[in-house]
Amino acid sequence: MYIETSSPRVAGDNAKLILSVSNNHQLSCLKFYYHMYGNTMGTLTVFSGNLVVFDASGNHGNYWKEANANIYLDDEVSFKVSSFA
Repeated sequence: MYIETSSPRVAGDNAKLILSVSNNHQLSCLKFYYHMYGNTMGTLTVFSGNLVVFDASGNHGNYWKEANANIYLDDEVSFKVSSFA
């Protein structure tokens, strides 16, 4: 998923990616990579159902970072990106 945070974006612009996961009710690890660089970075929030399992805001440098989050395989997993620009 990609969202540009510089112009023409405005504060409050959002992007959302939703994943359906198998329904076996087991605890699992979600691994993903993110790149958040520059002074117009907003927030990346990852939800497992309604539970926030990862949250990052602002400039994290000009490189890809690995993240891990515990999720239950009975919920919808969603990635929400909000722009500060």
